[in-house]
Amino acid sequence: MIRNARIDLNAIGMGSIEVDGVPLKGIRSLSLDATVDERPVLRLELAVHDISTVAETLIHIPGDTAATLVALGWTPPPGQEVG
Repeated sequence: MIRNARIDLNAIGMGSIEVDGVPLKGIRSLSLDATVDERPVLRLELAVHDISTVAETLIHIPGDTAATLVALGWTPPPGQEVG
């Protein structure tokens, strides 16, 4: 999926990322690969915790992470709040 991304970073790695004009939150890290004559590829690692269980449970996705996923095209499940 082709999107327009804007990345603003300072010398210590602090900054912001926007995709199609939507500010993204809950980003742990990013990498950008660019090759001549090819579209750049932006990879984002979201701040999501690994959870393993054998019991029935409720999974909570933090609001910032949910908002980032929605901005990238994710449809949240019923009841998931998007901050």
